[in-house]
Amino acid sequence: MRYRARPDFAYGNTRLHARRGDLLRDADYERLLGEDIDGVLTALQTTPYGRDAETAGRDDGLRRLHQTIRVHLARTLEEMRSFYAERARQIVDRLLSRFDVHNVVTVLRAHAGTQRPAADAAGALLEVGWLVDPLAHEALGQRELAGAVDVLIRTMPDRAQAGALRTAYREYERTTDLAAFERAVVADHASRVVAALSTAGPSATTLLRFLRREIDERNLLIALRLRDAGGATSPEDALLPGGSVAPADFESALHAPAAALGALAGGGWRAPLQRWAAGGDLLALERELERRRLGDKIALFIDGDPLGVDVPLAFTAAKRIEARNLRLLGEASARGIHPDTVRRELLWPQAPA
Repeated sequence: MRYRARPDFAYGNTRLHARRGDLLRDADYERLLGEDIDGVLTALQTTPYGRDAETAGRDDGLRRLHQTIRVHLARTLEEMRSFYAERARQIVDRLLSRFDVHNVVTVLRAHAGTQRPAADAAGALLEVGWLVDPLAHEALGQRELAGAVDVLIRTMPDRAQAGALRTAYREYERTTDLAAFERAVVADHASRVVAALSTAGPSATTLLRFLRREIDERNLLIALRLRDAGGATSPEDALLPGGSVAPADFESALHAPAAALGALAGGGWRAPLQRWAAGGDLLALERELERRRLGDKIALFIDGDPLGVDVPLAFTAAKRIEARNLRLLGEASARGIHPDTVRRELLWPQAPA
């Protein structure tokens, strides 16, 4: 994806700015706190989720809410994709390709695990990208992992990526190491997206920066988990390529104090790592990094390049936050979790008007 002239994001970005008024706000989540499932579904009828609730199937309660969220997220992201053409569309495709690899990994986990694929994994798929029904149903309906992998290889739009999946599966057949199989698939995807964005020009700079940040933060968490496990395994083999921090630099994460680890990201991790060092809660660290990253993405509505990928990046982050928050509200309602506890776990977007 070599670049010359600047990609044209103007039309699509204008459409997305017009849709900002439809995003759920902090006040919307406050109103939903403490509602039962039917109350949440009823409240969503007056929002853009209403049309998706009608096509979410006949299930009731929590299953209907989850299906409504899935249908809405997939529809809005595919509509966003349709707003762009030519080189701008190629960059947006790279942004949305995270859902392609999510769907592939979901199929692999379903067949390599003990769950019934079609019954239990279909709800985890998101109909964004190329792995959607009826192809998704065909892949999940295979009796064995080999059959599912064959379906994926035959239908992947990127033949080089299909070849990488074939190579990874052959190694899995030898080792039966599902974690390594999954890691190989995700690493290949990360390498390809970073390489493509690196040649896409200034309009893709922000997306590349956030992708590298996400890779770095994932690698940090992996290194710290290995550290907690005793540091017997080198982290390099477990880390993703393409980040701003070289995998070799994470070796220090197995032995260094939190203050030293913060310097790996130019100081950006210092405060979160200090809190982790005080409590040793990796899940809390993971949540904090995600909150900060998604918040910074949403801020691109105001602070980002109005004629670049910054706007679709911000919109995608906002829709992912909505999906996360609505799932949390539904699960909390089903389990009777107190609203004050839920409030602390919500991601408050504070999306500008």
